[in-house]
Amino acid sequence: MAQKARGFESHSLRHLTWDFLIARRFVSIDLGAIDYKLTTVSGVRGTKAEIAPGVWRLRVYAGRRPNGTPIQISKMVHASERKPGAGARLADRDLAKLVSDVATGKVSAGKETVETLLDLWLDHCESIGHSPTTMRKYHQLADAVVRPELGKVRLSKLTARQLDTLYSKLTARGNKPLTVRRLHTVISAMLAQGERWSMVDDNVARKASPPPVHAEQIKAPDVAQVQALIAEAEKIEPMLAALLFIGALTGARRGELCALRWSDVDWQNGVLAIERSVYETKGGGWGEKPTKTHQVRRVGVDEVALEVLRRHRAQVDKLAGDLHLKVPPDAFIFSRSPVGSEPVRPDVVSKFVPRVAKAAGVDTHLHALRHFSATQLIAGGHDVRTVAGRLGHADAAVTLRVYSHVLPERDREAAAALGRTLALPK
Repeated sequence: MAQKARGFESHSLRHLTWDFLIARRFVSIDLGAIDYKLTTVSGVRGTKAEIAPGVWRLRVYAGRRPNGTPIQISKMVHASERKPGAGARLADRDLAKLVSDVATGKVSAGKETVETLLDLWLDHCESIGHSPTTMRKYHQLADAVVRPELGKVRLSKLTARQLDTLYSKLTARGNKPLTVRRLHTVISAMLAQGERWSMVDDNVARKASPPPVHAEQIKAPDVAQVQALIAEAEKIEPMLAALLFIGALTGARRGELCALRWSDVDWQNGVLAIERSVYETKGGGWGEKPTKTHQVRRVGVDEVALEVLRRHRAQVDKLAGDLHLKVPPDAFIFSRSPVGSEPVRPDVVSKFVPRVAKAAGVDTHLHALRHFSATQLIAGGHDVRTVAGRLGHADAAVTLRVYSHVLPERDREAAAALGRTLALPK
């Protein structure tokens, strides 16, 4: 008689396992649809969990290591369709085979490779909501370095020395220390998750020695340089000139600037709501996500910023009117669409700035406008907490760390002010 077990194949496992507690979605499995014997050989236990639509993580218990930690053989199953529940029967069959293989010794502990864990970890990161931009960077590092250099290495054989050799190799190729550090962060996070999943005994990345990164002093353009940049941009594309102007005044990130809508502007109170960020997808598409800190912030803007937006809106309305179109209230502010139906892409802005900067005779880049905003505010005597709030830093300590080079000048000004207060009698 067919029996059902919720979330795992073996009817001998009557209690919830820790796999149950972390899985996002559990599906009843009809053991009558598969070879029942394969699920109960030698009491081997297996579980499956759908961690993303159409993506299943299989695990089979394979005993314990000498130190007492459980051994689990894992495998990912991807359905042809990415929708909830898709590929469930395929996952059932693969789990039954994996249980059988473990029970008969065809698959043994210690044979999992770095690539196996890498795939599991990437799917896990996506399932817990890492941003598309972050996932794209993870996949780039995985495909460019981790797979070709470490993919076939067994997890049980991976050593800190192998990692250090890889880091030295990448450094010798001309990669910057920060780039190698980012790779180390990815490998370390992957192995840490593998340790939590009992796929590795020890996270060897903790013993590795990636190259040190020495903080470089932030170089921000001065007022004259920003004015020259915006003036040159106005000659080429006024819409992007307005974006750069607002970027310099608010310190917003590029994705946040691209995501601004007319409905985000509080004209009466002089406030700009920064609620979301635009990211790019494969094939030239785009999407929206929360801000980097997942928080909405309301940034005050003065009459200068509001006038920039008014002039830009007048140009938008004129173009739409000439085409007999109407701009919706929630249209994107910075858009190449006459009705603001889609945002200008972040990469478009990033590539635009160097071209304009060169024409203006200024050595700068888009993110430097964010540095300009921060350094001008700190140099003007505004407290770091206020600056951090405008920039969207969750912790003012980040602002202090990044812009600490601006503070000595403020310290000298403070000393001069105290000196004037306690001036020596003549």
